Amino acid sequence: MTFAEITKHLAAWTPYLLTGFWWNIVVSLTAMVIGTVVGLLLAVMRDSSVRGAKSGGNVLTAAMHVAPTFVMLFYLTYMIPEQLEIFGLSVHVPVWLKASLAFGIAVAGFVSDNALVSIRHFAKGHVLEALLFLPSWTNYFLIIVMASSTASVIGVPEMVYRARTVIGAVDQIGFVFWAYLYVMMWFLVFSILLTMVMHLLCNRLTERSHGLLRQDETDLGGIP
Repeated sequence: MTFAEITKHLAAWTPYLLTGFWWNIVVSLTAMVIGTVVGLLLAVMRDSSVRGAKSGGNVLTAAMHVAPTFVMLFYLTYMIPEQLEIFGLSVHVPVWLKASLAFGIAVAGFVSDNALVSIRHFAKGHVLEALLFLPSWTNYFLIIVMASSTASVIGVPEMVYRARTVIGAVDQIGFVFWAYLYVMMWFLVFSILLTMVMHLLCNRLTERSHGLLRQDETDLGGIP
């Protein structure tokens, strides 16, 4: 295939592929929401003075750390039926939600550890240090977006899944490399943009923290 033919095919299929990338974002954001809620609850349990709650939070967090996400994708796909009966109503459980639940397990373990640190910083009045949880959360979201491409193995129509469809439609051996390279480029661009935003947020928090420290020293007459 010539470069012009490759470019023509990629341009023609870009809207279709970007719809798949949208599914990567949907799966990842849903996983982050589910995992964040569960992780915060676990962090509160671990910070509790009640021994049973503290131990339970630690055990559940450890279990979520060791749960293999790829295995959980298949496990939840086959264990959770497509239709659930809730209060007499039939509720459809889409495959992308099952993928989000699988990724959400890893997110919950991550949030539990990091939120616990933030909770303790808040308790000491270190608000800015506690807010550093946000850049860490953003960084983990980026990891989940990258991992969401594995959801294609259970039928989620995300970008890698659709790339295989495009490759089959074009049916040219020389196109395979360029199709996957093009998909990788979209993930790379998204990663770079999100990383830039994360760095800006970290810098703002650091500058504000240093500003408050200088103000405190001034209020104390220059005594550190």
